[in-house]
Amino acid sequence: MKRVYSSLLLVLLLVSPALAVDQAVLDEIAFLKIRLAQLEARVAADSGSPVTSDPAATRQTPQTLREIVEDVVQEDKPAIRIGGALRVNYGLKDWDDAQKEKGGDFAFDTFRFNVDGSIADMILSAEYRFYPEYNFNTLHHGYIGYNFSDDLQGQIGIHQVPFGLQPYASHNFWFSGAYYIGLEDDYDMGIKLLYTPGPVSVTAAFYKNGELGSAGDADRYSVDVNRDASGGYAGAQAAGNEETNQGNLRLAYLIEHGDKASTELGCSLEYGGLYNNLTGDMGDHWAGAIHLNGHYGPFNLQLEYARYEYDPENPLGFDDDIITLGGYSYSWGAPAEADFGIFNLSYSLPVSWGPISNLTFYSDNTVIEPDDSRFGTIWQNVIGTMISAGPVYTYIDIISGENMIFSGGDMTAPDNERTTRLNVNFGYYF
Repeated sequence: MKRVYSSLLLVLLLVSPALAVDQAVLDEIAFLKIRLAQLEARVAADSGSPVTSDPAATRQTPQTLREIVEDVVQEDKPAIRIGGALRVNYGLKDWDDAQKEKGGDFAFDTFRFNVDGSIADMILSAEYRFYPEYNFNTLHHGYIGYNFSDDLQGQIGIHQVPFGLQPYASHNFWFSGAYYIGLEDDYDMGIKLLYTPGPVSVTAAFYKNGELGSAGDADRYSVDVNRDASGGYAGAQAAGNEETNQGNLRLAYLIEHGDKASTELGCSLEYGGLYNNLTGDMGDHWAGAIHLNGHYGPFNLQLEYARYEYDPENPLGFDDDIITLGGYSYSWGAPAEADFGIFNLSYSLPVSWGPISNLTFYSDNTVIEPDDSRFGTIWQNVIGTMISAGPVYTYIDIISGENMIFSGGDMTAPDNERTTRLNVNFGYYF
């Protein structure tokens, strides 16, 4: 009788006007033959009766059968979401006399294009960015993933490096000082496993190299070791180094404090090679961090302490205490060994001011202490507000610091002069 039922079901799918399933469903008929056992089980579940050899016992209305078929087919159709953002930026630097005379500069900051999707347990995510202000375009990330279970996911491609506070060690548009030494929101090329059983989070990854195949190209989003010092700026030296064969491990534990409060405690370790294409020798680099990320009602507290070391095998004549980093079409020198600390605090205030629904106030602070005293202390403070209005987010940041790259300072030639810049970023996210 099962064959009789199967034949009846297929005939209904093909000829009944009430089952006017779209052409994609008709094309799936061969596939549905294989999965017919699943359909029968679902029909039985609908009726509350076990599968039986009596056709009358399993007879359902055409509408019920149609819903079942559409549900089964839909499970195997890709779900794709396309989005992006458009951002413009206003800036005013107190160390730039020309800009002060003009009253600052207004520029087209970013246009980005996102694709995210899933097909059953397969996932994909990609983002490409255009930076007219810096005259380059680049891939932000792009990976294929698989959900092995509810707790275990694998990713291969360009994805975020698991290190320290995630996804960001900051609240502001400018990031923390950790970004400018390659230890915040970094993306590299490799494989990653994410295991999240309950409050525990374990992430392990292996990266063959940075997100771009060429370590000499500074036209990238993430900050990585730069081999050729392209776009040379503030202490960069073309020493020939590049990151390779890097391993990462990040452990975190989430403690719940009722419905509106939680604390994440975690630690991270990173170790990898530092190949020099001028000497042919392999150096190494490592970094370690501990962090706290606390959400307490409207407050968010972020704390991180970390240490990093780069040990390059440079040719004669290059300074081993300086490592050249690159990103956003620039390269610059940074202390090869240092400790750094991050202390960030934010407050979220819901409002109802026309389209404005929320204000987030923050103070983000980074202090970098190089091992070599000739570099001096490097610090950065960002105070500001993020204004949320539907799909539009506006960051108003006042960035102050000493010896900080992109804030009027040089991380390897300190002048210990405090500088300040105003940065306002308007973004429409879709």
